[in-house]
Amino acid sequence: MAKKITIALVGRPNVGKSSLFNRLIKKRKAIVDATPGVTRDRLYGEMEWEGKTLTIIDTGGFLPPDEATPILPQVIIQCQKAIVEADVIIFMTDVRTGLTPIDVEIMKYLRKTQKPVLCAVNKVDGEKQLQDLSEFYALGVEKIWPISAIHGHGIYELIEEALTLVSAEETKEEKIPSMAIKVALVGRPNVGKSSLFNRLVGDERSVVSDIPGTTRDTIDTILKYDDKTYLFMDTAGLRRKTRIKTRLERYSVKRALKAIKHTDITLLLLEAPEGITDQDIKIINYAIACGKCILIVVNKWDLMPTTSKFKREYIENIRQRLRFASFLPVITVSALKGEGLKQIFAMLNTLYQEYTLRISTGQLNRFVEEIWGKYQPPLYQNRPIKLYYITQVDIKPPTFVIFTNYPQAIPENYKRFLVNQLHQLGFKYIPLKLLFRERRRS
Repeated sequence: MAKKITIALVGRPNVGKSSLFNRLIKKRKAIVDATPGVTRDRLYGEMEWEGKTLTIIDTGGFLPPDEATPILPQVIIQCQKAIVEADVIIFMTDVRTGLTPIDVEIMKYLRKTQKPVLCAVNKVDGEKQLQDLSEFYALGVEKIWPISAIHGHGIYELIEEALTLVSAEETKEEKIPSMAIKVALVGRPNVGKSSLFNRLVGDERSVVSDIPGTTRDTIDTILKYDDKTYLFMDTAGLRRKTRIKTRLERYSVKRALKAIKHTDITLLLLEAPEGITDQDIKIINYAIACGKCILIVVNKWDLMPTTSKFKREYIENIRQRLRFASFLPVITVSALKGEGLKQIFAMLNTLYQEYTLRISTGQLNRFVEEIWGKYQPPLYQNRPIKLYYITQVDIKPPTFVIFTNYPQAIPENYKRFLVNQLHQLGFKYIPLKLLFRERRRS
């Protein structure tokens, strides 16, 4: 079995850590932007290197004191956690800006960790930059590794050296199980996604802050709970298009929407005092269009009245707004107090069971023939519409095909009626996909 080595990329903002991260894992997973401090959480990616599985961790940049923000201490915590997990650290600097006092302070800190450290000077694209490397030896390192994350220069030598610093006994293996239930935490900014995320995974993997838009990247975490394996993705807040003001935020929103596409269940978090909004409904519509399960979780329920009557009326109001998808489950929690988390896992398990449920062709045909016999669609050009048979062709979402003589003639309201009937076969909470195909009989 291939061994895994963990490498953490550390350095001040805008030295190219995310660019190197993306090149190594061969994906655009980390957001790359000229704005300092873009990466606030630590991101994980995997790469294969000569029979070994490497985990690469991209971290937020250490900011100088005069640029400190309320979020800075938590960014530093994320860096520190990555350093603890790492087998070897690549400390990145930037030849264009030269050696800075912050670089010196970071190197002092890294020495105290007693972890192997390689000093990589990024943005070395030509002979001129090579001549500017000498000042970086003031960091007290024996060797400088000139690289270009954008063009790939020096990357091979850097990783080869990193592997020599880690023995096979110190490596660790961690595979994402193929049967992991993939869950994307989505919602508007500042509804408590990161707080709930941290409660669920039991580790402050994602930065928590009252500043809207804190989470810019999608953060993945594997979690085992009650013999089930989950892959949770914390995402950036989804604003209305008219309120997305920066290029960076557009990247973040695009990444969150991509997370919905590549997961099984969309966990939509609402803020109890505000309730469901038009933006939440747009997110639900998008997830349904992608064929995803949806769990609506109302956070900050500790701020609301405690009577059961109020709770029933509150949830009923949500269902009234979602008449097009009234089957979606709604639960209430308090991420701050840790209340209601068990029902999240119970509902995720239920949703996934329905999402992967298969119904036999015989059972489907007996069920639908009974419905068709009682409630037939209107005539098409004075001819009856005939149902020949139905079969389930896929899961995630459960997808059914009905073969009929005039598929183009079946009214939309009758299609919705059939889908609602199919929900009775064990699909209580999830969207279904129903297709019609033509089949003529002689």
